[in-house]
Amino acid sequence: MSYDPKLEKLFNPKSIAIIGATDKKHKVGYAIFKNIVYSGYKGKVYPINPHLDQIEGYKVYHSIKEVDDCIDLAIIAIPLRLIPDLLDDFKEKCIETAVIIAAGGREIGERGLQLEQQILEKARKYGIRFLGPNCLGFANTLIDLNANFGIDKPLKGKTAFISQSGALFTAIMDWAVSEKIGFSYAVSIGNMADLEFGEIIDYLGRQKEVETILIYMESLLDVKKFVDNVPNISIKKPIIVAKAGRTEAGQKAASSHTGAIAGQDFLYDTLFKRCGLVRADTVKDLFNLTEGISKQPIPKENKFVVLTNAGGPGVMAADRFGKWGVPPVELSKETIEKLNQILPPVWSHGNPVDIIGDATPERYRDSLKILFDDPEVKGIITILTPQFMTQPYETAFEVVKIVNRSKPIYFTLMGGEKLKKTNEYLENHNIPTYGTPEEAVDTMFLAYEYRKRINLLKKKEKELELDNIHKRKVSNLIKRYIQNEQLLLTEHQSKEIFKYYGIPINETFNATSEEEALKLAKKIGYPVVLKINSPDIVHKSEANGVILNIKNDQQLKKAYKQIIKNALSYKPDAKILGVSVEKYVEEGFELIIGSSRDKLFKQYLMFGQGGKFVEFYKDVSFQYPPVTPKFAQAMIEETKIYKLLKNGFRDLKPVNIKQIVEIIVRVSRLVEDHPQVLELDINPLTANGKEIFAVDGRIKLTPETEKHLIF
Repeated sequence: MSYDPKLEKLFNPKSIAIIGATDKKHKVGYAIFKNIVYSGYKGKVYPINPHLDQIEGYKVYHSIKEVDDCIDLAIIAIPLRLIPDLLDDFKEKCIETAVIIAAGGREIGERGLQLEQQILEKARKYGIRFLGPNCLGFANTLIDLNANFGIDKPLKGKTAFISQSGALFTAIMDWAVSEKIGFSYAVSIGNMADLEFGEIIDYLGRQKEVETILIYMESLLDVKKFVDNVPNISIKKPIIVAKAGRTEAGQKAASSHTGAIAGQDFLYDTLFKRCGLVRADTVKDLFNLTEGISKQPIPKENKFVVLTNAGGPGVMAADRFGKWGVPPVELSKETIEKLNQILPPVWSHGNPVDIIGDATPERYRDSLKILFDDPEVKGIITILTPQFMTQPYETAFEVVKIVNRSKPIYFTLMGGEKLKKTNEYLENHNIPTYGTPEEAVDTMFLAYEYRKRINLLKKKEKELELDNIHKRKVSNLIKRYIQNEQLLLTEHQSKEIFKYYGIPINETFNATSEEEALKLAKKIGYPVVLKINSPDIVHKSEANGVILNIKNDQQLKKAYKQIIKNALSYKPDAKILGVSVEKYVEEGFELIIGSSRDKLFKQYLMFGQGGKFVEFYKDVSFQYPPVTPKFAQAMIEETKIYKLLKNGFRDLKPVNIKQIVEIIVRVSRLVEDHPQVLELDINPLTANGKEIFAVDGRIKLTPETEKHLIF
C-alpha cells in the first residue's frame, strides 16, 4: 500500500485547531488545550469555541472559518452528532487531518456505526484522514506535542506505542513515567473508522527516531490493510503486540468494547507470525521484550544457558525454557573443564550452572567469561539472589567489564531494596534486569522468536514447480456439482479433485451392490477397506461406517451388510450412494491438512496430527495462502508431531518431510485457484516412510467466485 503523506501533517503538525476548547477545567476540551499549550509545542494553536473570546490569554475563534491560516490538524472535542456538518467547513480551511475524540460510535451499536459512516463519507469527500472516534489523541515527544486529554507529557525515547484502549493507554503512560520509560510517539486509535493499525505502523516505522513499536490490540477491522503495510516494517524494526481476547469470553468482551468483529484468536497468532510480529501475553511482557531487544543482541539460536547462585531459581528458569520446548544446551567438555578449574567441586556440572550461594563477584565474572567463549551458547540468563555472602553491586561491576556484545545476557535480580542500586547500575550499562527467572526466560525466547520470524520473511526461495495439476478439470467438476446443488462432496468426489492436483490418494471406487464390491476388491487386491458413501454422513467413523483390513470375500460380504446397517441406524434418512472400496493402507502417522474460511481472516490452512482425536489433541498449526515451501515447512515444525515424523517412532519409519511440504503447497494452490472451495479436509493423511496417501477427505463448496485471500 502506498504511503499517505497526509499522516505527516497529522503527527507532525505546524498548526492545530482545537474545536471544542473550553475554560471549564473538568471538560475534555480544556484538558487537550492545556496539554498542548503547556507541553512546549512551538506550533500555532487556535482554540475554537462559539461562546468564548479567550482561554488563559489565548484568543478563541468562534468558528474555524475565522482562522486566517491554513490548519494542519484539527482536534475535535465536540459531540459526534455535530461532526458531519462541521467537516463541511474543513475544505475551505485546507484541513486534511483530524483527531476525533468523542465516543458514541460503533461501540454503542447500529446507530453509532451509522454516525461513524456519515463522518467517514464526508471525510473521504474532502480528502480528510482522521484518528478515532472514541480515542484520547496522541503524543509526539519529538516536537513536544501532547495532543490528548488522558496523560501527562511522556518521557522522550525511541519506542512508539499504539493502543486501541484509551484506559490502557493512560495507565501505561502513567506507569512508564514512574519506570522512566520513554516514547517517541504514543497513539490512541479508538474505533479506527478511518486510520487503522496498518497505516499507523507504516508511518511510525518510517521514522528514524522509532526503533521499536509496541501495540495493545483488541481487534482488527481490515486485515488486508494490515498485511499490506506491516511486514515491510517488521523486517526492519521489532513490532511487539499484546492482543486481548485469547479466550472466547475475552473475544466477546473485546467485541462489545470496540464494536469490532473479534476473529478467532489462533488466526491472530497466525497473522502475527506471518507478518513478523511477536505476541506478548501481558502488557508487562511488552516492555520486558522491548528492553531485552533494545539493550542486548537478539539471540541467533535457541541455545541458552542459566547461571545462578541458587539452585531453586535455576530450576525455575530451566522449567520455563521447557514450557517453550527449548532443551538446556549441553555444555562442551572443554567448557566444563574450564569451569571445574574456577568453581567449587560441588557446582552443578551442567546447565543450569549453579555456582553456589557463596559466589563472589569474581566467580560470577570468570564463569560468565567462559560461557561467553563457548560457541554453543547463544544467550545467558544470570540469576542473583542476595544471600549472606553475596555482593550484588560489586558483582554487577565485574560483569559489565566482560559483557560480550555478540550474544545476549539478561539478569534476574531476585529481591527488593537490597538490589535497587545493582539494578540501576546494570540498566544504565544496557543489561536488562527482571524480577523473576520466568520473565527473563520468556523475554529471551520471544526475542529469539522475533529473529526466527524475520529470517523466515527474508528467506528467498525458488518457486516450487508443481506438475500434475489439472485446474480446468477441477473447475468443470466444481461447476457441475454447484449446478446440481451438491455442495458437500463425498470422499470419492473429493479424492478425485485431490488427484487432479497431484495429491497422492489410495484409489477409491464406489460399489452399489455387494457383487460389485466383490469385483472391485478382487481388482484392487486384498486387503481392502469399506466405507459408507453418503453426503449425509460426514464423519463416517462416528456412524461405524468404516471397516478396515478386509482380507477375503467372506469378510467383505459381512462388512458390506454391516456398513449399510450401521449407516441407516445412525441416520435413517441418509442418502446412501453406495459403499466405497479402496486399498488398505498400512498403519502410519495420521496427519490432517485442512482449509476453512473466517469472516475476518478469509481462507486459511491447517496442518497437524490427524485421525479421530484431532480435536482432542489440537496439535495443529495454521497459515494463510499462498503457502510457499518455507511457510509449509514452518507449519510442520510448529507441531509436536514433527519430531516423530522426522525421526520415526517405534515401528513407524521417518517420513519424507519434503513430500508433506509439497502436499501442503498443492492444497494451498487448490484453494487459491478455486474460491468455491469453502472447506477442505484431508484426514487422515497417512504417512509411513516414503508412502503418503490421502486416505480420506471431504470438500465443501460455495457458489461464490470471489477470492478470499489476505496475502
